[in-house]
Amino acid sequence: MPKFGTQEWAEAFMKAVNDNPNYKEAASWWEGDFVFVIKPSGNLDKELKMFIGLLKGDCTGVKALAEGEEYDILPPNSPPRPLGEGKVGAEFEFSGAYDNWVKVLRKELDPIQGLMAGKFKLIGNMAKVMRATKAAQELVNSTTMVETEYY
Repeated sequence: MPKFGTQEWAEAFMKAVNDNPNYKEAASWWEGDFVFVIKPSGNLDKELKMFIGLLKGDCTGVKALAEGEEYDILPPNSPPRPLGEGKVGAEFEFSGAYDNWVKVLRKELDPIQGLMAGKFKLIGNMAKVMRATKAAQELVNSTTMVETEYY
């Protein structure tokens, strides 16, 4: 069972997203990669970061970033930067405390509601993300397909 935030977990998440026909439909128009930042809280004593590539209903690649590995936040509507071509780049950064991420993965907290309640922070075009609430819910549904070991 992969531990949340590891490369193994990210790859299992990518498979789950790509096997989810509801995500494919809800995000058929979406263009925009994310870096998920999991801040220390609860049992997690270090920051974790994961790149998640998302393009028109597909997860195009994932990467658990090494401690201290830098990444770029790209301007709105930038073309995706392929993994392996220099520093990771994403249009969005979604960050929050580990305990809140666990609540999202357990479907106890909707990520958009968490964002609106200040439990998460977003760097990037908020209006674009708000138009993608169904896609966000299906990303969360995809996490339920990944057996996850927590810290």
